[in-house]
Amino acid sequence: MTVTPPGYLNVKIDRAWMATALASDHKEPGEIPTGKILVEHSSINPNKAAHIGHLRNAVLGDTFVRLLRYAGREVDVQNYIDNTGVQVADVVVGFTHLDKKSPTQLEALTRQPRFDYYCWDLYARVSQWYEANPQNKQARPQTLHAIEDAASETAAMAEAISTAVLRRHLET
Repeated sequence: MTVTPPGYLNVKIDRAWMATALASDHKEPGEIPTGKILVEHSSINPNKAAHIGHLRNAVLGDTFVRLLRYAGREVDVQNYIDNTGVQVADVVVGFTHLDKKSPTQLEALTRQPRFDYYCWDLYARVSQWYEANPQNKQARPQTLHAIEDAASETAAMAEAISTAVLRRHLET
C-alpha cells in the first residue's frame, strides 16, 4: 500500500494470494445488526463536467448497495450535492473576478449545452489565478461567506452554476 498526495491510499493485491486466503478462511457470518443502512455515493461536485472517475465511483457505489440488498439489508441511497463548497465557490470566483460576468450574463451562459466544460476550464484558470498572486486566494473565503447568505447575489450565482452543471451531469 502506498499513500499519494493529497492522501489517497493505493492498494495492490496479489489476486492468487487473495483467492487462496478467502477460500481457506471461510467462516459463518456472525450476528448482523438490524436496521437501515444509509449509503451516500457518487456525489459529484457540481462545479464542472463529469469524467470517467465519477462514473467509476457511481458503479462502485451502486454495486455496494446491490450487495447489501442481496444480503437482505434495507438500504437507503443518497447523493449529496454540495453546492456551497469550495469547488463551486472557485467557479463563482472565476465568473466574478476573472470573466467579470453579471448574473444576467451568467444566466445566459448556463443555458449553453457545454456549460459544464466551460466551468471546468474556468475552474482550472481560477487555480492558476490563485497561484499567480497569493492575495487572489482571499476571494475564496469571501465568496464562501457570501454564498452562506442565501439572499445574496453570490448565492444566487452559485445556485445557478451548480443547478446547470448538475443538469449536464444528468444528461451525461
